[in-house]
Amino acid sequence: MKSVYIIAISAAIILFTSSCAKQASPTGGPKDTEPPVPLRSMPVNYATNYKGKKFIVEFDEFIDLKNVNQELIVSPPVEKKPKVVMRGKKMVVRINNELKDSTTYNFNFFNSITDLNEGNVLENFQFEFSTGETFDSTYLGGQLINSFNGKPIDGAYIMLYRQLDDSTPRTTKPECVGKTNKEGYFIVPNMRPIPYYIFALKDMNNNMLFDLPNESIAFSDSSFLPSFRPMEVEDTLHLIESISRNKKDTVFRDSIHRYTIMVTTIDDIKLNMFTEEFKIQYLHDIYRKTDRQCAIAFNTELDSEFKIQLLMDSTYNENWFLIEGSQPTDSVVFWITDTAIFKKDTIKMSVSYTMFDTINYVKTDTLNFIYDFARAAKVEKEKEKKGKGGKLLSKIIGDENTDNQPEEEVKKESELKIAHNIKQKHDLKQPIVLTARYPIKNLNINSIKLSKIEDENETNVKFEVEKDSISERIFRINFETEEATDYKLIVPEGSFTDIYGNINDSLKTTFSTKTLDNYCSIIMNIKGVKNRSIVQLLDSKEKALKEFSISADTTLTIEYLNASTYIFKLFYDENGNGVWDTGKYSEHRQPEKVFYYGETIEGKAGWDMEYTWIVE
Repeated sequence: MKSVYIIAISAAIILFTSSCAKQASPTGGPKDTEPPVPLRSMPVNYATNYKGKKFIVEFDEFIDLKNVNQELIVSPPVEKKPKVVMRGKKMVVRINNELKDSTTYNFNFFNSITDLNEGNVLENFQFEFSTGETFDSTYLGGQLINSFNGKPIDGAYIMLYRQLDDSTPRTTKPECVGKTNKEGYFIVPNMRPIPYYIFALKDMNNNMLFDLPNESIAFSDSSFLPSFRPMEVEDTLHLIESISRNKKDTVFRDSIHRYTIMVTTIDDIKLNMFTEEFKIQYLHDIYRKTDRQCAIAFNTELDSEFKIQLLMDSTYNENWFLIEGSQPTDSVVFWITDTAIFKKDTIKMSVSYTMFDTINYVKTDTLNFIYDFARAAKVEKEKEKKGKGGKLLSKIIGDENTDNQPEEEVKKESELKIAHNIKQKHDLKQPIVLTARYPIKNLNINSIKLSKIEDENETNVKFEVEKDSISERIFRINFETEEATDYKLIVPEGSFTDIYGNINDSLKTTFSTKTLDNYCSIIMNIKGVKNRSIVQLLDSKEKALKEFSISADTTLTIEYLNASTYIFKLFYDENGNGVWDTGKYSEHRQPEKVFYYGETIEGKAGWDMEYTWIVE
């Protein structure tokens, strides 16, 4: 939404220099909800030719200062932060710097001033003066948003420069500075009527320099020349026409009041903040979740230089571990295949990987993977107790199906557990996903049976088994689902064999599919597409559910959606890599543009909903 900032300096002076104080509430009266009121100052606000080293502001009540060193912003910036102290109801600000000649200074306290008792905040209190005869009063405003998700950025510096090259924000303090609020809006005041370039910074070390690789930034492609223009304003005044003698009847009339104000010509600047892609590779953490599963987490994606070496007895088999998955990621999960190794409390190994820094080199770390077998045995024993208690309860209540076999004759469950995603009412177009406890070495697909049940008759259903591209433990059974239909899945014992030689227990389950009335469809007519783009269907938490690649105006029909909340997002895929790319300041490259459909969509079961989205 475009915002208009109205110049009201004269009105502010009248209010600020007024000696009228608000009345204090009597003891036991209503709670004070009003912020402190500035009564007078030395010098007066908006003074010119001021050469002093401090200024004093008096309030109508005792005040408190909250995080003033972090909240207070001085524009233009000064080397040393002013010292702010309280003396009764007076705030004394000592300026610990030599001020520039003929310069307008703005001290913005943002949300640091509150009353002492109730904590009511005096928002965006500003004190301004000029060291010369003129007072610079032009300004610009706009909004800063996250370039990836469109959300406003709070607490970022908006910094203005007369020239902006590659080194400027890294080595030079800005000439003027502002700060964004919770909605991402900003105003940079007291500018001269000359062109400025804009650079926004989420400052991690509070020095107003872009000197850390993880600092988020935004920048303008061209300069802005702030100025004022007149704007006609029309207000309707509700005036008293007459009052009856008994004062019980008052007649009002409306009067149109027209007047002219001066507003900035630049009040709707949009800046997109991003974090540059940088690779300072480091090892983040290590885990040993089970006796034989280990994991190493890094801060960014690994390359082909990654290697693991066992630092133990050299008689162990060379192939003593198996990495789960083949695609490079920022973490590595691997399984120890040698029984003699994973039965040890501590497994010592070295890990080599490329360090991405100012120069790239291969780093080797020595790691100890520790597993607490005693604690694991205790947990397992507690599980067994609970299981025996369940059997005993069944005997007490006379459950005829209780297994009365002696415990030693009960068949031991296989270590190879197979989990599945089947629900009693299975989603249409949803594959059956089987997840094994350990990586699978062999699979007998022909042993698996999927059938459709109709009138107690079973008919075999054609299906395909697809191995997951990343994990050797996940398999998908893809088949053509029919609505409101009963199915049976049988995975016989021995269908799966894991890398440890374990075979699965038999799995047998029946389920039904949902009806078409359980779903909705969304038809999205997308117009105004000028670039190769990726369209994403997101859930309410902005997790991507579906993706579509388009390069022109398109109509997308998305079926079999559950009744839920959906969000549509589109981003330009300028390099055709299928992912969103961030910006790069040294290359003067902005992040790929992101657009959101203007509202969330509430999917209703049984409905076909159609929308038109003009991307702009």
